[in-house]
Amino acid sequence: MESVRLSQFEDLPDELLLLICSYLNQIEVLICFSSLNIRLTKTITEYTKQIDFNRIPLKLINYFRNEIFPKICSDVQSIILHDDLESRSIGLEIFPNLESIHFLNKFSSKYLRNTKQIQIDLVPADLQNELMEKLFSSNEYSNLQSLSFISYHGSTFSNIKLAKLNQIQQLTITLKNNVDLFELLHLFSSIVQKLHIHILYNGPFKSLTSSLLTLTKLRYFHLKTTFEDAIKFNQLEKLINDSMSLLEYLSIETLTRDENYINGYKWEKCFEKLNQLKTFVCSIRYRCKVNEEIDDQDLIEEKLFKSFSTKFWLYQRKWFIHFYSTVLLITNDNCFVNSFQRNAYRKIFLFTNPYPYKNMDITVDINKMKSTITNYNDISMMYDQKNIYSNVRHLYFDGEHIPIQVKHFNELLHQFQLLTELKLDRLFIDSSLQSSDQIKLRYLNKLIIYHNYEKYPLDINFLDLTSMYNLRYIRIPQASLPHHRQIPKQLETLILTECRDHLFVHTLRYENLRILKLHLDYFDRLLENMGESILHLIKTIYNANQTLESLHLMCPGVNQSKVKIFEKRFNSNNNEYLTAHFDGKSLTIKRLEEFFRRSQS
Repeated sequence: MESVRLSQFEDLPDELLLLICSYLNQIEVLICFSSLNIRLTKTITEYTKQIDFNRIPLKLINYFRNEIFPKICSDVQSIILHDDLESRSIGLEIFPNLESIHFLNKFSSKYLRNTKQIQIDLVPADLQNELMEKLFSSNEYSNLQSLSFISYHGSTFSNIKLAKLNQIQQLTITLKNNVDLFELLHLFSSIVQKLHIHILYNGPFKSLTSSLLTLTKLRYFHLKTTFEDAIKFNQLEKLINDSMSLLEYLSIETLTRDENYINGYKWEKCFEKLNQLKTFVCSIRYRCKVNEEIDDQDLIEEKLFKSFSTKFWLYQRKWFIHFYSTVLLITNDNCFVNSFQRNAYRKIFLFTNPYPYKNMDITVDINKMKSTITNYNDISMMYDQKNIYSNVRHLYFDGEHIPIQVKHFNELLHQFQLLTELKLDRLFIDSSLQSSDQIKLRYLNKLIIYHNYEKYPLDINFLDLTSMYNLRYIRIPQASLPHHRQIPKQLETLILTECRDHLFVHTLRYENLRILKLHLDYFDRLLENMGESILHLIKTIYNANQTLESLHLMCPGVNQSKVKIFEKRFNSNNNEYLTAHFDGKSLTIKRLEEFFRRSQS
């Protein structure tokens, strides 16, 4: 009798193995499959190219140092570093093929390397000028080709001297105002090929020289402005036509009161000299004052619609736009649901098809959206409308406290199937009609709830959290926190706002929780009696949760002297593997790596 060979896990085709991996996070994939055999190691190569250090739990960091990284070090091309650099300290020299370093929330020059790509999302103010001189002109970073330099208040070139420039081909940078824009363009006029500019503040729009500025290599230009009217349309038009005539890709994100930005005829004229332009994308938020006597929304929208429905837009370029308008609403203090008053301003949201950016802000009025595609006689374009929001990963929804039914909210979110981050602000779910519908967002990683209305705390049972296998971060008002059985088991970060009491026993049931942040409304009270209540809270939470790495007690406006006394007393006592640090805004209690080493031994 012939023996029958049983199928084994490694007999599965690569496609099925990768499908299984899609239900796991990167850390789980590396732990499960990186040390089994050569074939499986090759199959998961995509999971080894980029390593996010903060995704590695502190209890596993030693295992990764000794077991995982030595096996995959040659495959690692990119690393992401977060806040807690010290506790996850790893020598980057073990990665011989490293090409990209991304500092997500905290920067340390200790980890800078001469790589092809460097991304700094929060440039320290005291190091800004020094870093600009190093990265832009130092031989130490001669390999640098792509740089992202994001600072909270924007960069300026007025106080630095650059002897020469590195060959940076792609630059993403935040600038203070328009003067800094011209300084930057003059510096990189013969070098840069792709520019992503974010101007943070208003300022004088003027060139520093009367000579014509020409960017000979620039092919890709993205401009984002935060303040209204940072750049007038005619100023932008002149800059593009005079200095960027070889552009192939133009991207505009702006908040403006200049009506020309939502005039298709004006844009068409702007593009006349751009013979190489292949792609134009935009997201424009236009704000205008409402004159209640002569205001005609239909007339405004008809004018806009017509200007973007010419032969140029629909047939020559096939650039279609979507838009909707909203009147800002404010609630009457005496009545939350039924009585609203008109604000003095109207907003029009306009964007190209498909929406081109990762981040998107919307209001409830997006359901009233209109599109120029309806004027285009091609049925295939109609089918493409399912992909309007295929680029959106981070969505901010402002409900304006206007009641919305679960069914309608579900239909709205269903258009954003690839979301990884969802922020809900002033959301008011109409519970007058019962609904069994629950919203499922498979790829959601981060959920944030803002501005809970005290009289009507938001019940988030309309979200099927347990089906969201990638959800690892939740920020929510304490009153809206659902039963622990409705919280996904893989939750790693929980931030509770508007904490009215100090009963957090439910958080101890989250078996994978690593970070807990509590916004306490009564911190000064807890400092009484030598801080006994805070000490009890800390020990209760840590004693019951063996995976927790850090507890952040957010306390802005607290008596700092009292907190510093508590910090000093806490660190001087023998609190097992815990250390306290107060930074003026929060008291952070961290668990040392030695705790996890001892637990594993």
